[in-house]
Amino acid sequence: MKVHSIFFLLTSLLFLSGCDMFKIDNYDAPNASLKGGIKDAETGALVETDIQNGSAIRVYELGWPEGVQTWVVKQNGEFQNDMVFAAHYKVVFMDCNFYPFTIEDLDIKKGSNTYDFEVVPYIRARDVSITRQGDQVVATFKLQAGKPEVKLGAVRLFAFSDMYVGEQVKYNISDPSCYKTFSPAETIDANTTYTLSIDIPSNTNEFFKYKKNYYFRIGALASVSDVGTIRYNYAPLVVISL
Repeated sequence: MKVHSIFFLLTSLLFLSGCDMFKIDNYDAPNASLKGGIKDAETGALVETDIQNGSAIRVYELGWPEGVQTWVVKQNGEFQNDMVFAAHYKVVFMDCNFYPFTIEDLDIKKGSNTYDFEVVPYIRARDVSITRQGDQVVATFKLQAGKPEVKLGAVRLFAFSDMYVGEQVKYNISDPSCYKTFSPAETIDANTTYTLSIDIPSNTNEFFKYKKNYYFRIGALASVSDVGTIRYNYAPLVVISL
């Protein structure tokens, strides 16, 4: 029985070696690239996001039912994909930190392509200041709603040891002075100044253990109906040596 089994196995391997699974495929390689930014339609600034579970671009290659891809947006709001096929695409934005929308037909040509998507962020952070003041890191800022129906669900002063600081990458500082939640959500007044802070000595043993640069960023979470999952909106990060 063992001899017959070995003979059958060798015969099967010889058969498979002659089939198409061992041939080099003749599909064309990607022949295009696309780069650009997610930009605020009002200010022209890049709309920053999280490095993990942040904004993403869902693209559907028209005429190719299996041609669905998800492109990740960089933390600073830029994106780049160097492995794209020249074709027409449907582009869908959803579960981001700006109002969702769809582009029905985006033409990507052979070679390099550049395209900036103009969006309406849920919240804009303005007049942001993050500084060390004695034993505290203090942030002051104002907020602007992207549309009148947008309300404020939470704000936080995020801190971490590298540049990817945000909701997904942060020190879990429990001091309530570094965050505020609003229930029910609060109407956003563009003239209101918010102040958040982190006490350095009380967090030295757990988080700020070493004398080095630390990264801080203000995030605001919107509350608005019928737009899907909402991500934090951010101000640019600030580096402070502690």
